[in-house]
Order: sequence, then structure tokens, then C-alpha cells
Amino acid sequence: MAQSPASSASRQWARKALPIIGSALILYYYFHGQDWRALWDAAGRADLWLAALAVAVPQLVFWFFETLLTQRHLEWFHGPFSFREYFWTRGAIYILQLINTPLGGGGALLYIKRKARIGWRKLIGIMLFRFGLTLWGLDLFLIPATLLLYHYGLAARVKINLWAWWALLIGGLLWLCEAWIFWHRGRHIGLSRFVVRDRMSEFWSAFQQSPPRRWLLTWAMTMPPLMLMLVGLYFLSLAFGVRPPFWEFMAVAPLLFLIIDLPIALAGFGTTTMAWKLFFPDYGSPDDVMALTLFFPFVRGLTRALIGLVSLRPAMRDIGRLFQENDAGKE
Repeated sequence: MAQSPASSASRQWARKALPIIGSALILYYYFHGQDWRALWDAAGRADLWLAALAVAVPQLVFWFFETLLTQRHLEWFHGPFSFREYFWTRGAIYILQLINTPLGGGGALLYIKRKARIGWRKLIGIMLFRFGLTLWGLDLFLIPATLLLYHYGLAARVKINLWAWWALLIGGLLWLCEAWIFWHRGRHIGLSRFVVRDRMSEFWSAFQQSPPRRWLLTWAMTMPPLMLMLVGLYFLSLAFGVRPPFWEFMAVAPLLFLIIDLPIALAGFGTTTMAWKLFFPDYGSPDDVMALTLFFPFVRGLTRALIGLVSLRPAMRDIGRLFQENDAGKE
């Protein structure tokens, strides 16, 4: 049974409104008894220039590396793809991410599919290759970072179950090592035996066509912006007088980002407060923590909005040409 236009429109408006409602509810939960004068004083005590740079600079670096990695992967595994054109389009897509992070990701995938003329199976396989190597790089960082928690006597203070954390880290490392052996040595010793039914399938083309050098290059292009974002978040914390131990922060910060970018809130408002109150409520005054959690999504959103506005004109020219080419191809 077909849906009426009114029903379809109401569903679309509901989906758009959900992040706003989510942010409002979470913010009310944490801020309904807040002393706003004390919050304003906490913002006045903060080093706002350091805090702004700690948010904006990693975002700019991430924009560059995100574009570079996408362009490299498409040229390696599919065909020519313009860095310059995607750079501006990726920047414009940040405007969508202001509303909802997955919405921005979906917009980027749709553009790539049309621009590169690539099928969904192959494109999703390339994204899986990238995601897997990102996890590999994070695993290689988080294992020594977690060991340092024990070395500095910080393990008991971390607000996560470290037994589950170690199971996740070691399990992920073993799975990624098994994938390396499977694709580069052809040996079936683990999950790949059951997951990869046809290694010649288009879906697995990125894994199949990648010599070890491309695995390492992918890791090398993925990790610098991620590490800079984690370090930037730490300096943001320091700028507001919230001072968790460095290695405790670096070990937990990836989980912090996962919560901040949950698609239940608008631009991280509310989820940022939830993440900091969950992991780092005791390393600064409550007012400093609350001020920090409003500052971060505001400045990140402002940075993304400025990137989007600067990129919008060249991006719209490119998208206009893309639609013209598609229309010409149908005639």
C-alpha cells in the first residue's frame, strides 16, 4: 500500500526533528538546575583561544586527509577521481553534518557513487577496507595506551569495564591479523573462512587488490588526523581547567567521540555533556565541565559551517555538472 504524500512528509519532518528533540531532552536533564552565572564565569576563566584552536585545527586537518584517503582509494581500486572537486564537495557536506552526522556520511557516499560511477557493492567494500584498517590503527594505539594506565596506576579510576575493554582490543587485533594472513598468505585460520564466501567478488576488490604497502599507506593516512583530534580534545579539556591524566584521556577518548557523534542529538549538543559526565566528571569543577561541553559542539559546528560556506560555491558547480552529465547519459 502506497503512502500518501502527507504521511511521507510527516515522516521526513519527524526524522529531522528527532535530533533536535534528543538534544533538548539531554540538555534539560543535565542543565535544568544549572547556575548560569557560575557557568558564564567558568567560560570566562577558560583559555578560549586555545580551546577554539584545539577544536578547529583538527577539523581542518581531518577535512584534508578525509578527501585524500577517499581519492587514493578510488584511484587504487576503481578509476580516476578528482581530489580538488571532492575536496570542495566534502567541505560542503559538513553543512549536512551539522544536522546529523550519518546524514552527512550518506550524502558523501551518494556523491562518490555518482561521481565515480561505481556500484554500491564495490563502494561499500572499499569503505569496509578503510574502516577495518582504521580499527587496526586504533587498536595498535589503544593497547599500549591501556597498558600505560596500569603503569601509572590509573586503571582503577577509568569508568569502563577493563576486562571487556581488553577482550575488545585483543579480539580486534587477532581478527585483523587473521585478515592480513588471509589476504596476503591465502590461509584460512579464522573468521575469514566463514565471512568471505567468494574472494573474487566485487565486494572484496579493495582487499584483493591491495598489496601490503597499500594497507600501511591507508593506516598512515588515517591515523594522523585521528590522533590530532584526540590530542586536540585533550587540550580543549585543559583550556577549561579540566585536567584528566593524559594516558587515561587518550585511552578513553575514542569512546568519547563515539558518544558525542551518536545520531540522537543535533551537532553533538547534549551527547557531548553525556560523554564528559560519564567519563571525566571528577577532573574539574562541575561548572568548568558543563561550560566545556557547550563550547565544543558550538565551535565544531561553527567550524563546519564556515568550511561548508567556503566550499559551497565550487561544490554546487561540480554537483550541477554531475547532474547534467547524468541527464545527458539518459538521453
